[in-house]
Amino acid sequence: MLLLAVISVAFVLAVGAVALARAADARGVAQAAADLAAIAAAQAAQDGRDPCGVAASVALVNGAALQRCEVLPGPDVVVTASVLVNPIAGWTATASAQARAGPVR
Repeated sequence: MLLLAVISVAFVLAVGAVALARAADARGVAQAAADLAAIAAAQAAQDGRDPCGVAASVALVNGAALQRCEVLPGPDVVVTASVLVNPIAGWTATASAQARAGPVR
């Protein structure tokens, strides 16, 4: 009986560790996509192109969806990218990250 309890606890801990690893990976993907999208959008704004359209394309290519894009004076660009993650079967969550980029002053 004690062996069964120990095995059950180990299983629950393993499932929790896998869920945490999946969430951390999704957060990393979202942050990388947001960083790259912000840089590309800032460059697009400098070049007179649509910064938010460029940001959406770059986020998508990097495995994320663009949730927010705001062009600030300067022109700095703030973007938020998100990634859907299934840490445990039957449970879907969203990992989001924000980044800001603009010209060097």
